[in-house]
Amino acid sequence: MINQVTLQINISPGDINYAGLTIPALVANHSDIKKRLLIVDCCRPQKTKLVDPDLKFPIHNFEKNVEKIIEISKKLLKDNIVTEVHYLYHDSPLFKVVSKKYLNNLYDCTHAAGGTANMSYWVGIELCNSKYVLHYDGDIILYQKSDYSWVEEALSLMLKEENVIIAVPRLAPPPNEIDYPSYQEGREITSFEKFWINDWFSTRHFLLDKEKLNSFLPLVIGKVKVELLLRKYLRRAFPIDPEMLLFKSLGRRGCKRLILKNKNAWITHPADKPENFLRNVKKIISEVKQGNFPLEQMGYENINLDAWINFIENKESD
Repeated sequence: MINQVTLQINISPGDINYAGLTIPALVANHSDIKKRLLIVDCCRPQKTKLVDPDLKFPIHNFEKNVEKIIEISKKLLKDNIVTEVHYLYHDSPLFKVVSKKYLNNLYDCTHAAGGTANMSYWVGIELCNSKYVLHYDGDIILYQKSDYSWVEEALSLMLKEENVIIAVPRLAPPPNEIDYPSYQEGREITSFEKFWINDWFSTRHFLLDKEKLNSFLPLVIGKVKVELLLRKYLRRAFPIDPEMLLFKSLGRRGCKRLILKNKNAWITHPADKPENFLRNVKKIISEVKQGNFPLEQMGYENINLDAWINFIENKESD
């Protein structure tokens, strides 16, 4: 079934300091997937009640970073890390297409109210001409044991679970005590022998059954449409993040996310990217590749940077 999967990764100008490291590492874990699509979001976030792009993303700096991320993407294509690159600009005709298909023409803003990516997620899904879409944000760091494929296991389980539309590996390094996908998970979890089930659909990383998703489109209907119209015209935070839309739309209609229990694959992710992270990201990727992590990281998806720095320094001093 792996030939029915497209690997799809999103990057933006904010990823210039590590995309050349994280993306090859991600792709190396999925060498059996032949189609590898990179979405490069070159759009500066629009002004909202929460974000003033002139303050947060000064245009001169932003444009310089766009040039840098384009250079990185071209090298990834040249080196055959990815097989296709698609660039998104404010006038992309695809925005109208996905707005109609996914969002019922309610909005086509490039970003959500807080300045996080919006349209790039829908475009990434739309451009994958396969039954399954394996998506990662460009800052995800994945551990996967060399003789194991979390995607293969997830595909076999998804076929048996009618309500499952998305599957993911463990959300964090496995904890020693009470086994749980992540101590940062806020939604109710139902446990089974090989996996957990819940109704939250994070856009950080996912294996999506696109055919199932198509049967629920557009996502903006009923109560969700009413809520978004109120947000729009009452000038509240609008639009909402894609993962919140997926939760409100798919979750209310009985769709589920499957989280694997297998300890042979797990995710970690930087919530912030200060200089200390950028200086150590290459070493973190190397340690994660070997399945190593500080004890403080057990059960937590977001990187505990202080713990990682201590962990790395202690190993180097041995």
